[in-house]
Amino acid sequence: MNRVTPLAHTEVMNTQDTEKTDAALGVERCLACQAPVVPIAYGFPGPEMFEAAERGEIVLGGCTIEAGNPTHSCSCGATKRGHVEPASRVDPAEAFSLDEARTYIESARWQFAKTMPQWPHEYTVREWRPDLTDTFEMFAIFIRAEGVVKPWPADSPTPRYHHRYLAIDGWDYWIMDGTIEDTEVINRALLDDVWQ
Repeated sequence: MNRVTPLAHTEVMNTQDTEKTDAALGVERCLACQAPVVPIAYGFPGPEMFEAAERGEIVLGGCTIEAGNPTHSCSCGATKRGHVEPASRVDPAEAFSLDEARTYIESARWQFAKTMPQWPHEYTVREWRPDLTDTFEMFAIFIRAEGVVKPWPADSPTPRYHHRYLAIDGWDYWIMDGTIEDTEVINRALLDDVWQ
């Protein structure tokens, strides 16, 4: 007796089956590449939102909530527009301001990445300023919350990364994927550098 394994069943499913399954599960697909899309959450993110973003259940869209903001995102970079509701209320006691970001930037040591001259950028390391660990983390959270998702390399048909970049005073700041607690490096590059 031939048994159909789940993998074999997946391989023979047709588009109509996929559409029925997607509808039953509430899955929306990208119009550009047909990959599943995830909702974009707006508002100052709390721990639950960061955890959901790390699991890939949502994309953090920043604190600015406007009528034209995209509501869903795909890993290919496509977005879908619709009605946007705030994902959470901003707690002023938790907010990290642009001025606080500038103060941290001024007090951090920035090192040119000599091992990557083809991609000129600088970085700072958490352990270089242990007295600023809390501020380092708040700045990393600020980058994730306020930054804009951009592909890297930008001119590649298949970018390796889609990080959040936050532009401040002529520089783009970003952190790598992972939890804020595990983040050890904050990077920056001049906005004029074309490698991004």
